[in-house]
Amino acid sequence: MFGDRQPLELDVRRRIFGCICDSPGLHFREIQRRTNLATGSIDYHLHFLYKNGLIRIEKDKSYTRYYPLTKNWSEEEKQVLNVLRNKKMRHILIFLLEKKRTTPLKISKGTGISLSTLSWYLKQLQQNGVVTHTKKGRFRYYKIKDPKTIIKYLIEHKSSFLDSVVDSFIETWEF
Repeated sequence: MFGDRQPLELDVRRRIFGCICDSPGLHFREIQRRTNLATGSIDYHLHFLYKNGLIRIEKDKSYTRYYPLTKNWSEEEKQVLNVLRNKKMRHILIFLLEKKRTTPLKISKGTGISLSTLSWYLKQLQQNGVVTHTKKGRFRYYKIKDPKTIIKYLIEHKSSFLDSVVDSFIETWEF
């Protein structure tokens, strides 16, 4: 039978588990990029870690995401992390945090995301309950529903994003 240390005895398994612990909510391809391991190897070891009760597998609309069972993850935290794991959505949210309330044209210029692509992302953020908009005349103004929650998870998981935009933003919030 397995001893207490058996599931994490292999270096490759510890690397994958460590990656998931350091960056909860990653999807398969991002784990592959960060560990630089072969697809088959990652697939096998993720299944092993799941079977041995070390990780949790969550499916959202587009991705299967992995969380360590070292913590009881709230639905809110998982939902926000799923959104923040997308680099373009993360940059849109940071722009909205800095500007409070703004138009798609300004978001597009500020983030470098084309208007057509931005439209899709804003729709996704609204469907996830993260962003809301109001209409004034012919303009739509977007804002984050709960900025404190977004800031909380950006700060809490800062190191896992590997993103200079996040680092720069958080520097203004840390004392």
